[in-house]
Amino acid sequence: MGWTSYHATHYKRNGSIDRKAELDYELFCHEGEDGHKLVKSSMVGAVYYAAVHHPKGHVYGLVVLTQTDMKDYYNFYYKDMSEDMHPFYYDCPQSILKLLSPTDYKGALEWRENCKKATEKKKSPTALSNLPIGAQIQFRWGDGVKTVVKHAPAYQFKRPFWFNSADGTYIPAKRIPSDYTVVEAAS
Repeated sequence: MGWTSYHATHYKRNGSIDRKAELDYELFCHEGEDGHKLVKSSMVGAVYYAAVHHPKGHVYGLVVLTQTDMKDYYNFYYKDMSEDMHPFYYDCPQSILKLLSPTDYKGALEWRENCKKATEKKKSPTALSNLPIGAQIQFRWGDGVKTVVKHAPAYQFKRPFWFNSADGTYIPAKRIPSDYTVVEAAS
């Protein structure tokens, strides 16, 4: 259940580690030896999701957390978990979930359900990523309530960001609690 680290061998043109290629190779280069075969894989942020064919005939989900550290010779780190461990990462693409075999494992069923809920939530018109620039939301922050406005990418931000004009700070979208309220959806 710990992390594995080694020196990466798959890189992108810009010099960064190609995490998907690295794991496709590292985890499945010896497919014939243990019988586990990669059906499909995908990266969502720094998390690798895969559908894996087990030697007994069923297809299960695999979640692998990744990290890189270009300052060290051992520059690639990963931690793998099967779906029956109920990993708390729910961004698995639906295209991978559809390939998985039916299961009776409680942890796997809960994980699959949470992945489906996360996908539905992202489709909602009130999802943070779907709100237009200028939208204003409120949420509880400590003992008070914060109001933030969505701004277009600027300065060091490559994506839209949430700004609190009251104290001149920005809040990363991943830090905004899920129980926020849309105050004003600009158009």
